[in-house]
Amino acid sequence: MNIDTLNNQIRYLTNQERKPTDVLIPLSIWETIIEKLNLKITEENDSKEQLITDLKQSLIDAKEGKTYPLEELWEGIDL
Repeated sequence: MNIDTLNNQIRYLTNQERKPTDVLIPLSIWETIIEKLNLKITEENDSKEQLITDLKQSLIDAKEGKTYPLEELWEGIDL
C-alpha cells in the first residue's frame, strides 16, 4: 500500500474554524501500524501514567507545531 492509497483512506475532523483537530484511519491500518512499530502496550513496558504523560507531551508538541510530514512518518512501513 502506498502513501496515495493511505491518504485516500484517512479522514480529518475539523473544529468550527475548519482547522484539523483529529484524524480517523481505518482500524486495519491502525492495527498494522501498531504491529509494525511493535507498540504492544503491556503493564511490563508502559504504565498508564507514562502513556498519559507521553500523550500530553505529544499534544503540546502538536500545538507548538512540532510535527512531521505524513510521508516521513510512513517511511519504512509496508502495509
